[in-house]
Amino acid sequence: MQYTEVQKFRQWYIWLVIPITAAMLMFEFVYNYKTDNTSEFKYGFVFSIIPMLVLFLLWQLRLTYTIDNVGITYRFFPLTRSKHLPWTDVEAAYIRKYKPISEYGGWGLRSGFGSKNTAYNVAGNIGLQLILKNGKRFLLGTQSADELSAYMEELYRQGVVNKGEQVSNIKDRY
Repeated sequence: MQYTEVQKFRQWYIWLVIPITAAMLMFEFVYNYKTDNTSEFKYGFVFSIIPMLVLFLLWQLRLTYTIDNVGITYRFFPLTRSKHLPWTDVEAAYIRKYKPISEYGGWGLRSGFGSKNTAYNVAGNIGLQLILKNGKRFLLGTQSADELSAYMEELYRQGVVNKGEQVSNIKDRY
């Protein structure tokens, strides 16, 4: 028995803002080419390509994790290699609502400001919070909170991992 989730950056605003920016920069590039403005032409070409590269990278990014009785295997492709976190390294785990901006500075592969917090998230504000035995905290975002919660309840029932408890203000506890 295992739980697998794959998440991708598919928020509408990303796919609206970046192509519009790329189009405006490409328009400037073509305009400089047609007006023989060679000094601006060189820079225009470089700056018109950058948003397209960012779009390509965002299209490729995906968070994948698999949870089973042994632990969690996760990867943020293409930024990280596959990593495995065994349940023996986890003190407690629970599903919680979090504040992506204030706790982690946004979405993606994130670390809290000056803290022992790490998060891998793509969108939303619900995740699996892991309290590690070494004192660090690790959060995996989810887009399927109900399914993940049901799977975790089964792991708690089997005694694979301890169920942690959510506190109202996470900073009060750590």
